[in-house]
Amino acid sequence: MTDRSATEASAKDPAGAEHAPPAVRGVWRLAYPLLVAGLTQIVLNIVDTVMLARLSTDALSAFALAAPVYLVALIVVRGWATAVQVQVAQRHGAGRPDEVARVVRVGLVTALAAGVVVGALLYALATPMLTVLGAPDDLVGPGTEYLRVVAGAVPVAAVSFTLLGACAGIGATRVSMYTALLVNAVNLPLGLLLIFWAGLGVTGAAIATLAATAAGTGYLLLYCRTRLPRATGDTADSSRDITRGLWRIGWPEMSTMGIGYINEALLAGFAARMGTHELAAYRIVDNLLLVVFTVLASGASAVMVLAGQDLGRGDTGRADAWHRAGTRLLLLMLALPSAVALALGPPLISLVTEDPAVAELAWQATPLALLSMAPMVLAMSRGSLLRAAGDSRSVMTASVTADYTTLIPLGWLLGVHLGLGLPGLYLAWTAFAALYALLIHLRYRRRFRRQP
Repeated sequence: MTDRSATEASAKDPAGAEHAPPAVRGVWRLAYPLLVAGLTQIVLNIVDTVMLARLSTDALSAFALAAPVYLVALIVVRGWATAVQVQVAQRHGAGRPDEVARVVRVGLVTALAAGVVVGALLYALATPMLTVLGAPDDLVGPGTEYLRVVAGAVPVAAVSFTLLGACAGIGATRVSMYTALLVNAVNLPLGLLLIFWAGLGVTGAAIATLAATAAGTGYLLLYCRTRLPRATGDTADSSRDITRGLWRIGWPEMSTMGIGYINEALLAGFAARMGTHELAAYRIVDNLLLVVFTVLASGASAVMVLAGQDLGRGDTGRADAWHRAGTRLLLLMLALPSAVALALGPPLISLVTEDPAVAELAWQATPLALLSMAPMVLAMSRGSLLRAAGDSRSVMTASVTADYTTLIPLGWLLGVHLGLGLPGLYLAWTAFAALYALLIHLRYRRRFRRQP
């Protein structure tokens, strides 16, 4: 099935068959292109990590400290794209293509503006942020250069995220896969050229990331001109009303993601205080968790789209059934990569780094890191249903509460103060995930289980 035909089928019924009951395969049909796209996108980070590790441990450490700061900027603008995706899914499910077009138009304008602001702040505050995170003097320079280059990618990425969210909202998820493949096709050869041949190191990795992001966004703009619906007349919602609706969902989502990745940067700072080897090992394990998280996020995003389309029709029971099917899929999606990582961990780590001290530290932390993802299955599945209903504020509240009562204080106490190192950080992650899942579960029961 082509992506166009998939979109048209979704317009009739987002599950692909109007009367088919929600099932794991229905979630998988939308999830697998997102999964391929997410994993392909992660290759950007993994490729940069491997290349810089081969260059030097110092280069890897500078990247390990700067990359989470860049991710904070990306995740903040990505939260707005989630709001666009929810609004598009609900209107698409209700059969209102003109309103879909209006949401996309307003979403793009506001996302670009937000991206410009966030990118400018990243450029201006690059050095102070790295200093606050505890970067050694010899890492501040290359880390700052990296952040100032990728600051230009933030508004470009904001447009890309918004278009991808809109396409996912109407069921056209394959474009995410195509875009990610293109981005990697640009990034890999350009990164090799700039990092090694041109001798630019960390700065070369940043330039390659900027160019690859721009290439992917250019492709999306061309794709969406013919795939997304266009307004043919007046719509019920004004631009101001749509902006308010997007803001109601978007600001908690941006806050949740931004704070979450600020915490990621803080934990990288904790690892930096342990030592250069610990920071390099943290980056390797963090890439592993990023793979697992992305696998789970693809399933959760599919649940959000399918549930959102049914909520747009007013069918709460079917939306909840999509969530239950998605939970089963997410359990499987966690088990498979975790088993591979535990079985092949040392050989895989040795492909990333030739430093035996870094490899040993990374492997010691891997089992606890994977354990921390187990409670996230429940949190992500039920959180996707809450988001589909527009209740991103509850997700934000749960996340921030778990962050600052558990993750950050325990991470500092166990990892740095008590000297447990990276295992201490991942014990803190496990405690965070358990509390976060509990808070999301309680909100889910209040919102959905009391309804007939």
